[in-house]
Amino acid sequence: QFYTPAEVSRIMAQIIGIRSPKTNNGTTVYDPTCGSGSLLLKVGDEANAKVTLYGQEKDGATSGLARMNMILHDNPTAEIRQGNTIANPLFTAEDGPLKTFDFVVANPPFSDKRWSTGIDPLNDPHERFQHFGSPPAKQGDYAYLLHIIRSLKTTGKGACILPHGVLFRGNAEAEIRRKLIQQGYIKGIIGLPANLFYG
Repeated sequence: QFYTPAEVSRIMAQIIGIRSPKTNNGTTVYDPTCGSGSLLLKVGDEANAKVTLYGQEKDGATSGLARMNMILHDNPTAEIRQGNTIANPLFTAEDGPLKTFDFVVANPPFSDKRWSTGIDPLNDPHERFQHFGSPPAKQGDYAYLLHIIRSLKTTGKGACILPHGVLFRGNAEAEIRRKLIQQGYIKGIIGLPANLFYG
């Protein structure tokens, strides 16, 4: 487990523009790898309305901690679900596709070497890899990023913490990166100092 520092969470909230006057009680915020929920809570706190929070966490104990944190921080209606986001995303629309959100924030596990366990990326029922390509089996950074993109509304905005390697690695990742840039999905990249995350 790696915890997102409060300062980084606040910056992410400001970058995605959650303080916008358009933000209201119907605004949705999602974290597909929510851990104990601190990033979600900080982003929710930056909004000028009581936004609706959603999160999924693979670890059972940590997802329980996230639910408790939501209650303790006056977000009892937040929906936190336990399960593997890539293999079994639990926020889906009634007719099957992924549920979409106004804002998505995440600090997923860096270079997850087991991201494809339980899934066939070439036949993903949620079509997360269909348009951009499948990430390498041993480096799941782009798997989480593509899940985030697929989970955004057409007007949605997201922010994701990833290792610097995603900017430079070749092969499948270079192709995914090229397509993301060509289609205008990346609006900015911020380099963070080393040893910022603890856990």
